[in-house]
Amino acid sequence: MEQLNEKLRSEEINSRLNFKEKISYGLGDAANNLTFSMVTTYLLVFYTDVFGITAAAVGILFLVARIWDAINDPIMGTLVDRVNTGNPKGKFRPYLKWAGIPLVVIAVVMFITPDLSESGKLVYAYVTYILFGMAYTFINIPYGSLASVMTRDPVERSSLASFRGLGSMIGIFVVGSLVIPAVNLFPTQKIGFPAVMAIIGVLAIVFYYIAYRNTRERIRPTRHKNPEKISFNMVTRTLKNGPFLALSFMSFFTLLSMLLNQSVGLYFFKYNLDNEGMFAVYNLVNMSLMIILILFIPKLTAKIGKKALTLIGFTISVIFYAILFFIPLTTFTFILFACLGMLGIVIPNTLVWAFVSDVIDYGEWKTGVRQEGTTYSMYSFMRKLSQAVAGWGAGMGLTLIGYVPNVMQTPDTLIGIKAMMVLIPAISGIICFVIFKFGYKLDDNTFKQISEDLAK
Repeated sequence: MEQLNEKLRSEEINSRLNFKEKISYGLGDAANNLTFSMVTTYLLVFYTDVFGITAAAVGILFLVARIWDAINDPIMGTLVDRVNTGNPKGKFRPYLKWAGIPLVVIAVVMFITPDLSESGKLVYAYVTYILFGMAYTFINIPYGSLASVMTRDPVERSSLASFRGLGSMIGIFVVGSLVIPAVNLFPTQKIGFPAVMAIIGVLAIVFYYIAYRNTRERIRPTRHKNPEKISFNMVTRTLKNGPFLALSFMSFFTLLSMLLNQSVGLYFFKYNLDNEGMFAVYNLVNMSLMIILILFIPKLTAKIGKKALTLIGFTISVIFYAILFFIPLTTFTFILFACLGMLGIVIPNTLVWAFVSDVIDYGEWKTGVRQEGTTYSMYSFMRKLSQAVAGWGAGMGLTLIGYVPNVMQTPDTLIGIKAMMVLIPAISGIICFVIFKFGYKLDDNTFKQISEDLAK
């Protein structure tokens, strides 16, 4: 009877997931990006042009917040690994039910502009932005860990990654194409930004709840008679996971190129192309093409393999972003080549979520200890560090190239904005290709053996 139960359990863990569960899981990342993309796309512009904080000060703020994340994220990850292990509703799902509410409240407060002194504005920005990062960690780590316990089947994990990528694109699409037109409906941007954030936040809470209701955790945590206490060993164990390190550094540079592109995008359209209104159109076209591509990623992965497809994506992005830097630009040519370059980045940025589940399994196979929360929190920290470097780099970069808000920019400043928009993503793509080509040793055959061993 025990052998029969184990067989049935193994079949359930490796069974195909239905469409409802996959799309519900994807909506969880749509919720993530409704708030996250508001920060990456508009917060720098909001702070400099609406709230009145200098670009250099904002860059330092972003960096300081990520230093705090270096402490906060691993703590949260280890807590997730030790809490809720016996909850009948799951180890990770319960967070999706309620943790989105404080996240949205803090996000709205972050976009409010109280009448304060220059130092008062900085204090307000520091407090609200750091609290936002903590609240985002509190829900994003359980959400990100969830996929690793929904299935162990590599094809289904790639499919989940695609649905997560699709959900991400939905969130980015809504924020990128609708926020500025919606903000402009209000008398001032000081009123418009928090109002629009509140509307988007309600939608995010609904999406989180759908993800909570319609997903299942099939891989149950191993029960130990003497469970390991929260310790630094949980962190060092993850740092010895070679595929995890390669994935983390690859993701750092992948996200850096995407976020830097988003951070300076509005500046580029406003000053380089003198066509601020087309920024929403660019986002609309960009997101539409990304969504179409993501739908084909599971089939492409089945034919080519995750790693090979990832390397192809980096090659595409490097080619088109490099072209953009060296040719004269019109709005049309920029949108065309930039969208093609971003499609290349979307491939690895979608598949990373399947890779995360794989390196969690690899860690369990190597050490005998399964650490979804710790592994994902440290991976999440690398992504947040990338966000910080992108935000700090954008803020400091604008300062170094002589950017002055709401005036005509000098030729040198325009070249600097262009370099941040396309040249740095091209360089990041080259770095990512090298890291993943030679650093990620977990191929499909190796992972197949790992899955078979863990299923025993």
